[in-house]
Amino acid sequence: MVSVASDKNRGITDKLPWIVSALGAFLLVVAFFLPYATGTDEYKERIAANIDGVSIESIGMTNADAADASMMEYTRVYMSAEMLGASEFYLIYVPLMAGLFVCALLALLFSVLRKPIPVMVFSVFTLGLSLLINWDFEDRGVVPSSLYDWGVAKWVYIAAAAIAIAGAVWLLIVKVKEKRALKAGGVR
Repeated sequence: MVSVASDKNRGITDKLPWIVSALGAFLLVVAFFLPYATGTDEYKERIAANIDGVSIESIGMTNADAADASMMEYTRVYMSAEMLGASEFYLIYVPLMAGLFVCALLALLFSVLRKPIPVMVFSVFTLGLSLLINWDFEDRGVVPSSLYDWGVAKWVYIAAAAIAIAGAVWLLIVKVKEKRALKAGGVR
């Protein structure tokens, strides 16, 4: 009876590193849709008078969308920059932001497949791209500015990457221990 209970606990603890890794990778994907920049109180008051007004007509972005802008919305804005004749923004920022999302998706895919090394690699890439975008936005005065402060997504990227990497390292350690145990037992 005791061995059955310990087998149940072992099953949960064997899955825990994978769950932690998958949770962190999932949060990396979710962060793309969370507010990356949130409007200052003054800006929100100004647009509240015309909340349904169109902020950027070419992409159908309303003032309500512009109040709390996610990375997805920033990607849409920079994609429309080419239509407005600012192709340098399109050529630089769309690949950066698309890369951020793709790396997060790949981290999630590899966490589902229980491949710890690719999870670590793509989590680090996602974190690096988010930090690069943070630096660029600060350097250009996009965020923080008189209109925007940092939203929750900036912090979710950092925390989620740490969670995904920690879970992947833990999963790698568990896999190495399992391989060693199999070799020690003479099973191939």
